[in-house]
Amino acid sequence: MNVFVNKSLHFVKIIFRIIKSPSFITLSVIGNSVVTFFAVLIYMAEAGANPRIQSFLDAIWWAFATTTTIGYGDVVPVTSLGKIIGIFLMLIGVAIFSIYTALFARAILDDDTYMQ
Repeated sequence: MNVFVNKSLHFVKIIFRIIKSPSFITLSVIGNSVVTFFAVLIYMAEAGANPRIQSFLDAIWWAFATTTTIGYGDVVPVTSLGKIIGIFLMLIGVAIFSIYTALFARAILDDDTYMQ
């Protein structure tokens, strides 16, 4: 039990170290800027044409759901331009989360005490 607690606390320290790192902060700022930019684009393309996008908050919801590849399907683009915007955001979202995954994997695998 003590080994499990020690390893768990160690992983929590690694996670906090990653979250405070300049690369994680930079990626988070860029990622959130991309989501906001695409929310503006989809709002401009779909407002008035899409009954599911009534406010900018609806556009933000769509952008976050699309970026994270969850894509609930409750808000979907109906215009051709909106669908093209969605395709680009899906591709960028996969790239952003791949980089997040790589940051966490590298931090865990590079940690010498993990292997002990």
